[in-house]
Order: sequence, then structure tokens, then C-alpha cells
Amino acid sequence: MNVLLVTNMFPSPKDPYFGIFVKEQMDAVCKIHQDISYTVFYINGKLSKIEYLKSIFKIHKRITEMNFDLIHIHYGLSGLFLLKKIKKKIPVIITLHGGDIQIEQGKNIQVFLTKLILKRVNMAITLNKKMDAIVKQYTLHTKIIPCSVDTSTFTPSPNKSNSNIKKIIFPSDRSRTVKNYPLFENVIKILRNKYNIQCSTIEIKNMSRTEVAALYNSSDLMIMTSISEGSPQVIKEAMACNLPIISTNVGDVSALLKGVKNSAVSPSAKAEELAELAQQSLNNEIKGIEGREKIKQLKLDDYSIGESLFNIYHQLISPIK
Repeated sequence: MNVLLVTNMFPSPKDPYFGIFVKEQMDAVCKIHQDISYTVFYINGKLSKIEYLKSIFKIHKRITEMNFDLIHIHYGLSGLFLLKKIKKKIPVIITLHGGDIQIEQGKNIQVFLTKLILKRVNMAITLNKKMDAIVKQYTLHTKIIPCSVDTSTFTPSPNKSNSNIKKIIFPSDRSRTVKNYPLFENVIKILRNKYNIQCSTIEIKNMSRTEVAALYNSSDLMIMTSISEGSPQVIKEAMACNLPIISTNVGDVSALLKGVKNSAVSPSAKAEELAELAQQSLNNEIKGIEGREKIKQLKLDDYSIGESLFNIYHQLISPIK
């Protein structure tokens, strides 16, 4: 099976962790089913938005020159080429990642274009129930398949810190508006002033995956204050390392953290409620199973997600052939 993978997120020597989850998903499928081969078409939207327009003609040329059994698109805007009719009869699957379909992230033009693109695909993969409900308005066939977590890289360390100063992670670059760093700051202030918790904070920015895994294992808590998410990888990675998490109710985080030890989702995005949950977590007051066990229960490891994706591939090409 020859698959054309079109994406605006993919690792490169200059940016080895950008879109790494797309590559890991591809590698997982290939590892399980060695008769599948991928051709990757990367749209470098970071270079210029014009690259998306250029890709329309380049991708059509690639489709004409090569024989593909299926096209898999990652991220709505990467599917612009579908607005020009494909001459060959090839099934198309698209995986959406959040900002391409959720209006809360403020990418209004992208959301508009994604809705047009959805009408041209055979199957859409979403990351959570909210996204799925939106997408069903534009295409009949949808499936919720979150990106998997690399449980070999993200694994618990037996050597946890016993410092009195609690290390708390902000799970992104604070400059990203959608991640809502001001709310995180307010939560930390309340922890210090109301609950007398000594804590230091660190943001995840410009780190390798091994550095991020080490950070999870040397920290006491992650607090996510995002305005909107799809199925955040940082949450699943932290869970795989058994790091407790407190979060706003975004994406699929509520389902991920349900029943997980010292982890919880706030019913509202209020600093006081998030801080109260955070102090309960830091005082080991929230019962449940370890995060890594929940990841296993949800089958969010590379193998399980790779197998789910292959089953969709097979389902889509069978009627064509």
C-alpha cells in the first residue's frame, strides 16, 4: 500500500521535534505493517503562507506522476489541494489537530477553509468529541483517534525529587496566547499566598524529547491553563511518566485524566479552583490509578494507535480496489 502523507508538521534537521507525533504515527504503522510505504509531502508554512498555494500544483503533479493507494492529510490547511479536483480516484483521509477546526483558537480563515476541504474527503480523524461533533456537519465518516504517546521515551523514573520546593510545569511556550500563561501565573500566586506552597515554575520551550521526559520526572505537577486544545501530547507524555496534572477542561483532557491519581480537571477556568485542585494534588489527596496505567487502558501507545489507523486505511481502499 502506497500512501501519500501531506502535512505542514514534520521533523527536519533544523527542527527535529516539530510534528514529531506525525512521524511517530507513520513509523508505528510501518513497523506493524511492513507492506505500507509512505511518501511525505511537507508544506513549510513557517517559511511562507505562499507555500500552501504552491503545494496545490506540486501535490497534483506528484499524484499524476506516482501511483498512490491512499492520501493521508495532517492538519486542515494542508488539504488545500483538494479544492482543485483530483484526476485520479484515490481515497483521502484527513487528521485534524485542533486550531484547524476549533474557532476558539482564533484561526477563522483556516477553520473556514477546513470546512470546505472536509467536504472533499472520504474520512476525517478527530482528536476529541467536541471536534468530532463539528466535523460531522461536513463529512459523513469520522473517527476519534488521538495521536499516540511514545511510552519508551516517556517512562517513569524511580528517582523523584524530595525537595520542599515544588517544581510546577507550564506545558508550553508562555508567549502562545492560546496557552493562557496569565491564568497559570495567577494560579501560582494563589498557591504561594493562600496555601503557603513553596514552588518554582518552568515552561516547556526549546527542549529535546529526552530533556522533556527528564523534566516530567524531576517535577511535582503540571498545570495546563489552555483556552483550547485538541488532544494535547504534553498531557499524555506527562501521564506516561506518572506526573500529576491539573488542567482546564479543554480537548479530551477530562477523559484522559478521569480517575488518575493526583490529577483533575477544573469545572471552570478560574484561578481559585485550579489552585485548590493543585494544592490537593501536591498534598497527595486525589485518589486514583497512575497516569501510565490510564494510558495503557486507553490504548494510546504507538502500537495500538498504529493498528487503528491501518484498519481505517484498509477500510478505505477496499471498496476502491
